[in-house]
Amino acid sequence: MLLLAWRQLLFEPLRTVLTTIALGSAIAVILILTGFEQGQYDQLEQIILNRKADLVVTQSGVNNFIAVRSSIPQLARAEVESVAGVINAHPITAIPIIFNKDDIRTPVYVLVYDTWGGPSSIVRGQSVQSGRDIVIDKSLARKYELNPGDRFNVTGFEFTISGITKEAAFMMPFAFIHYDGMIDLFMESDIAPDLSTFPLLSYMLVELKHGANRKNIARQIEQQVSSVDVMTPQQIASNDVSMGRVFFSPIMGLLVTIGYIIGMLIVGLIMYVEIRSRLIIFSVLKALGFSFTRLFTSILIQSILLLVITIPIGIILATMLAYSIEAFAPVYLFRIFDSYVLMKTLIACFGFAVIGSMIPAYSLRRTDPVLAFQAN
Repeated sequence: MLLLAWRQLLFEPLRTVLTTIALGSAIAVILILTGFEQGQYDQLEQIILNRKADLVVTQSGVNNFIAVRSSIPQLARAEVESVAGVINAHPITAIPIIFNKDDIRTPVYVLVYDTWGGPSSIVRGQSVQSGRDIVIDKSLARKYELNPGDRFNVTGFEFTISGITKEAAFMMPFAFIHYDGMIDLFMESDIAPDLSTFPLLSYMLVELKHGANRKNIARQIEQQVSSVDVMTPQQIASNDVSMGRVFFSPIMGLLVTIGYIIGMLIVGLIMYVEIRSRLIIFSVLKALGFSFTRLFTSILIQSILLLVITIPIGIILATMLAYSIEAFAPVYLFRIFDSYVLMKTLIACFGFAVIGSMIPAYSLRRTDPVLAFQAN
């Protein structure tokens, strides 16, 4: 059966090549959509994990780092640091802004830090050195053609770009400044009248002594400081990913499902045309004693062989497309080679082969062996 299926694929090489390209494109679309969704979850997860904290202190009732407002009383920092086992509670503030240049507006999530919580990886330039410095995501740098040393105007206040980083989440670029820069921004920019709407302390990144019990210290902080909640970075990362799934899963699930249906129909159409164009051959095989089960098995094997050939093509096409999109818009991340993405796609492809082979099964069952004798 394997040899028969292989020879049928080689019988018309041009059609097989065109078929693999079409099916490979469908698989590439599925990989792009699934890889994009997984990439957004990875970005959401890494934003808090990249801050390198042992524990994270948030406003009471707040359990996310992204897309929420957290405001902690400034006196709470001293209370947290008084807990045994805590070395430091590094302050960090999150400020959403709109960057406007040449009448093009982009929402930016600014993280204000002091000693911890700054950019995790600088791809160009250097980290923040003074209050007037800012590190921006490379998607902003590319979109507005900005480089280290250029001015970055925020509502009338000018920062100097000291470096370019690669950190984005929720399809929104991040930027990093020091607290000195935040105070200057509040005092000198056009947002000064709205100062009360911005938190001065959003989170605290807690640094613990070596060997300290995180669970016990988190409990002590919450007992001592009633206005805050304490979680591990992993817990917040999980909460952010769960929030992301609420936003992304419905639409991405629908698009991926459509991709699955397209892939299944392509395989089914190919196999249907294959049988209809070779009814004489199948009738001869039936006349020679081949059962429907054996013939259907050959069709199924042929479908699987076709997909085995096609999957690498789909991966190559998806990788090229993902690289092109990321180069043009770095705010988007694609996880094409994520084990979950690949496994999900491989299982789906196997489903293509099985279901797609069933579509022409009716025609195969009704193939009359008498056609073999009529052909002679």
